[in-house]
Amino acid sequence: MKYFIDYEIASLCVLGLLLVIYLMRRSIGSTTSKIFVWMLVCNFVSVLFNTISAYTISYPERVSLPLNYFTNIVYLLTVCLSAVIFFVYVVYVTGEKKYKRFLLWLTAAVMAADTLLLVTTPLTKLVIYFDGGEYTHGPLFVMLYVNCIPLIVSELLLFFKYRKKLNNLQVFTVFVFNFAMIAAIVLQMFIADLLIQDFVVSLFLVLLYISLQNPEDYIDKASGCFNQAAFYEILENRIVKKSPFTLIAFTLDDIQYVNRTLGVRAGNELLDGISVFLSKKFGRRNVFRLMGARYAVLLDERAKFTENGVISAVRTEFAKPYSKNNIEVLLSPFICVLHYPEFQLRPADINDALESAFKTLSDSRDKTVLEINEDSLKQKRRQSKIINIMKRAILYKGFDVYYQPIYDIEKGRFCTAEALIRLYDKELGFISPDEFIPMAEKNGMIIEIGEIVFRKVCRFLKETEKDDLGIEYIEVNLSAVQCMQENLAQRLSAIMAEYKVSPGIINFEITETAHSANENALQRNMDALIGIGSSFSMDDYGTGFSTANHLISLPLKIVKIDKSILWPAIEDAEALTVLYHTVNMLKALDKEIVVEGVENEAMEKLLTEMGCNYLQGFLYSKPVPQEQFIAFLREKNSAF
Repeated sequence: MKYFIDYEIASLCVLGLLLVIYLMRRSIGSTTSKIFVWMLVCNFVSVLFNTISAYTISYPERVSLPLNYFTNIVYLLTVCLSAVIFFVYVVYVTGEKKYKRFLLWLTAAVMAADTLLLVTTPLTKLVIYFDGGEYTHGPLFVMLYVNCIPLIVSELLLFFKYRKKLNNLQVFTVFVFNFAMIAAIVLQMFIADLLIQDFVVSLFLVLLYISLQNPEDYIDKASGCFNQAAFYEILENRIVKKSPFTLIAFTLDDIQYVNRTLGVRAGNELLDGISVFLSKKFGRRNVFRLMGARYAVLLDERAKFTENGVISAVRTEFAKPYSKNNIEVLLSPFICVLHYPEFQLRPADINDALESAFKTLSDSRDKTVLEINEDSLKQKRRQSKIINIMKRAILYKGFDVYYQPIYDIEKGRFCTAEALIRLYDKELGFISPDEFIPMAEKNGMIIEIGEIVFRKVCRFLKETEKDDLGIEYIEVNLSAVQCMQENLAQRLSAIMAEYKVSPGIINFEITETAHSANENALQRNMDALIGIGSSFSMDDYGTGFSTANHLISLPLKIVKIDKSILWPAIEDAEALTVLYHTVNMLKALDKEIVVEGVENEAMEKLLTEMGCNYLQGFLYSKPVPQEQFIAFLREKNSAF
């Protein structure tokens, strides 16, 4: 029989070209990339020997029997090996861990069974044999395909199980390949001289290269460095293999200033220059651009550079100001260092560790180098837990509202209170608003949380005998993110109407941050709410940088002086002068004054003599739940 080998020749060309292209391009050297190379090599050898065997089978009179056996056995062995290698590739690509050892043993068993059948077939004639020189399939030839069924089924299950980790093209490639292979095998069974199976495999490997194994997917197009995907895959491989490494990562917080001052193009040119510097200094294989102005240098045991050498080179490079259009900008890198295995971490923890370390450096500003350790991860894990706790609290309305009474000096009683949000978790206990509110603002949850709190305050006012308790109004905090919402006034008005709460009994507290975030939106919301009877106060006065301007431009009824102004005034003459002039200025502006942080009678006496209107602090009461607040008012205001 003579075979139609045109498809085999085409397959050799495709696989040879693909192998050359892949080896010429820069690879991250991951386990999956190495397995992919073995797949290409194995399939190339398989196609080569299939092409050779097509000739030797067709001309048995010219080819010795041992050579015929050799070429066909090598071909069939490499076909089986290709299937096994691809299955191992799937196991690593999907990241299967639970059954990884079992699956690898399964591949070994399949390969051992096929190898035993093939190497003994010259004696047993169970797989192939030559009858009078004619190539013939033995009774167990079909077992070569049957043995692959467990691999195919497991492979499809793995891709289905982990499909969310892969994109649509990747999943499509694998599923189409399996069905195309089945069709090619069936077609070849009916047309024995048409060798098309290897051509289908070669096309699949091209698709696999494009969708899953393209080295360009690991290159940052702008800088030419390895990108974030390459970074995480390489680190994961090193951690899995327990290979020691040192990671030096740095970021430039000043890059946004460069973009604003000199333009985005100048910022991009700066980043390109950083990439070139790092690649030349430490080698392109060791440098990664993670995102924006964040880079990493990875050192292993064979590295020519030391940790201190990398840090020193980075600091020296950025000690020189960046100059563009006669404008100079001095950049300050925040540097994080991670040693493995001194610090044991899971692959999934890498990003959390970096994020936490960079945030710590950015917040502190008192140091520029930080070694990543367990504390970094603990903080990030705590943040993740708190975010999940907030999500549950939003879903089940699990936030509590506490009330801190405010003393009216002129009336000598408690006529108002500040509503304060509280969050409790069985594992973490009470979580401070100073900790979870910034997270809620950053993650976009603060709007829902603010509405939950406001509804609870309105429900309290609806269900409580306010007049009997002496409540004239309740202060409710609005975050800067809430104040940026164009429909804030509409939403709050609707809630007050729903609970039949008079707008005049609500005073909204804002900070100067709200004014800075979106002045126009804030002004419109304030005008709308004041128009229906509510009032506004400026919270935390004295902690910002431009509050005097805000006092003039915003329609504020009340100003709350922060405890950071009050407390030093008790012991320091200059601080007392600041407090005195602050109070007089606010009185001159016709603002009602609340002072926070009143903790003793000396403070109370001082503020009363200065002419303040309201006092708030632990001298009177800490923030308490609704029931305790009602009991407090009944006891303290009973004489009135």
